[in-house]
Amino acid sequence: MTLVFSPLSEDTLLTTPRTLFPKHAFVMRQIGNPPALDEAMAAMVGEVFEARGIGLKDADASTGAKDFLERILGLIRGTGLTIAIFSEDTRGTAMANIALELGFASMCGKPLVIVKSKAAAAPSDLTRTDWIEYDPDDEVRFRRKLNQAVDEIEEVAQFTELLLDMAMDAPAMDCAIAFERAAKGFLLTGEPRFLDAADEIGQRLAVAAQGDNIADLERVRGEVIMFVRQGRRAMQDG
Repeated sequence: MTLVFSPLSEDTLLTTPRTLFPKHAFVMRQIGNPPALDEAMAAMVGEVFEARGIGLKDADASTGAKDFLERILGLIRGTGLTIAIFSEDTRGTAMANIALELGFASMCGKPLVIVKSKAAAAPSDLTRTDWIEYDPDDEVRFRRKLNQAVDEIEEVAQFTELLLDMAMDAPAMDCAIAFERAAKGFLLTGEPRFLDAADEIGQRLAVAAQGDNIADLERVRGEVIMFVRQGRRAMQDG
């Protein structure tokens, strides 16, 4: 997976997230006492995405003693895509959290779906970003645009698989890039063939590392092995 640094230290996060959520989206929205407008948008987002086989996770998806930012980063890394939902009624502190989480998601290379009310002002760094606008007087169009977003996510998954096939067939495979594509494909689709590809990448790394003491090879190989194990477990649990 993408090399990610902890937001709390300069440590590199070398390990796969504790839990993987293939074919799930991480939803960024106001959790505590959300406005009615936000609730209406979130409900329709849930209906459309879940009808298309994509589950949803948010900040309430896990609890524990870990730092909140580290926990959120784990959820973002463990899902295939992210959805931001906000309106003009969204609390300012919640908007700050959403902006931070959007930054994490972009850093991790996650596809973004931004949903906002018609009157909501997008943060300045999102003014050149496509978003889906909610108009309570035209819910049919809103649902259609959400379905179009899912179509585009599926196209991303298909293109990722094409890039993976090209990486696997290359005479000199870049194992880190190939693994990143396998991981992205699995988290977007939940398809076991991406785990099979990751397993093959791990085997090639084992051969390449024979007789050499190269830290990068061992790091990537260890991450591949852990990802495959976590992915198989996620499929069993699902």
